[in-house]
Amino acid sequence: LQTITLDLDDDSLKQPEGPDNSQFPKDGKEALSTWNPTVIYVEGGNTFWLQYCIDKGQYSQLIIDACTGESGAVYCGKSAGAIVAGDDVSTATWKGWDDPSVVPNRETYDDWIGTRGFQFSESLSYFPHMSDDWIELVNDKVKGKGANSTCCLREDEVCCITGERKQTFVVSGAAPEC
Repeated sequence: LQTITLDLDDDSLKQPEGPDNSQFPKDGKEALSTWNPTVIYVEGGNTFWLQYCIDKGQYSQLIIDACTGESGAVYCGKSAGAIVAGDDVSTATWKGWDDPSVVPNRETYDDWIGTRGFQFSESLSYFPHMSDDWIELVNDKVKGKGANSTCCLREDEVCCITGERKQTFVVSGAAPEC
């Protein structure tokens, strides 16, 4: 098993782990296009900055290609990583948690409405950090979009999409000990 961390901001690879360090790709684009990963895990953070880095580095199609087809990787997205996997990233504007002003020339929530995600699951967007506090907001936002247009993820959940696309499942972590 070999693993690396790809920094989407600068295309650098960090934390290579595995039996033969000489076999690691030299950058993120090589890792996604020729290394054939089996899992791509995208962590959270500011959704707008993440999407900006994906766009800036031209990673979108590379990640889509790496996660589709017969030997496609399983995509796992947590928080912002889940949002960018969806149909669009507008669910990041719903709570007002992420600050869009970190991205030049796209500094308001309105600038992000309709911005496409990876679209791994037909017409499905992801809303992370779901709790009972957000039920009314989510119901208002999804009105008219169809009953299954938004997948709400609780704090201990991550969305996973299999390589052939459109097969989405949610994985829950262990309940925290009190």
